[in-house]
Amino acid sequence: MPHKVLSYCLFKPKILPQHRLHDKWMNEPLRYWFNLPAVVMTNKILYPDYKMLLYVSENVWEEELSGVLNALQDLDNLVIDTIKMDYAGTEPAIWRMMPLWDQEVEVLHTRDIDSLPSEIEYRYGRVFEKSNCSLGTLRMHPNHYGIKCRMLAGVSSFKPQEIPPQLKLNNFQTYFSFRHNDYGSDQDLMIHRFTVHPSYTKDKFLDHCDFEQHNPQDFPCVRVESSQLENVSISESQQKLFDCLKENNLNNWSGDPVDARGAYTNFLFQQDEFKEIQDKICEHNLLKEFYFQ
Repeated sequence: MPHKVLSYCLFKPKILPQHRLHDKWMNEPLRYWFNLPAVVMTNKILYPDYKMLLYVSENVWEEELSGVLNALQDLDNLVIDTIKMDYAGTEPAIWRMMPLWDQEVEVLHTRDIDSLPSEIEYRYGRVFEKSNCSLGTLRMHPNHYGIKCRMLAGVSSFKPQEIPPQLKLNNFQTYFSFRHNDYGSDQDLMIHRFTVHPSYTKDKFLDHCDFEQHNPQDFPCVRVESSQLENVSISESQQKLFDCLKENNLNNWSGDPVDARGAYTNFLFQQDEFKEIQDKICEHNLLKEFYFQ
């Protein structure tokens, strides 16, 4: 049965890139654990029609905080897949693309585990679903334009069954083999495969820039109209979630690394459907201390 997917990855960092000056947690290896409960619960509220796939490296299960993954797996929207593949740097970020070759996946959004979905991101995703496009990206940071950032690995969208094989290649292994060995291989590979065919992108690539980014794309594509975003319906529970994100300054540019522990995570745990997950996390002193500061 066709399904829709939000795809994430989690792996133990072997290098911590020092050029990400916008990221105040760039030297904190545990930063990728900050938002795990918040991301899973937020996605369940915003995307009840989606599965959240989390691709993890084997060494993730060696971490003391890995118990949170066992607790979160009780939610029916989360599927954790352990990938037995060695790596040297950040290339496991490419694992998020695996659903692109799944015949049952009709919509795929690649996302970052250290950020939370914004209201604009949500609206863009729903517009993409209804569009005639099979590729797309959302750009909101001042630097999100030009050849290196024309498509964002953590905020991009795909309709796998509609993308020609000559763009996505025959399988994940072939796609993965075209990566380079430096930081950002996931994004550079994505840009190389999906943004350099103007005859295709002019009608099939859906771009939206917002927040602090207003530069048009440097390749032919379709632009989102503001009326399309405004026409996306928001339920009462979803609006309360977006309001809470704003109150806690967690709704900046999409892909923004944040720490959602504290007030926002507590807000989510107040929902009845997440009570059992909260109880399981609180059974472990380390997890309780980490997530309930």
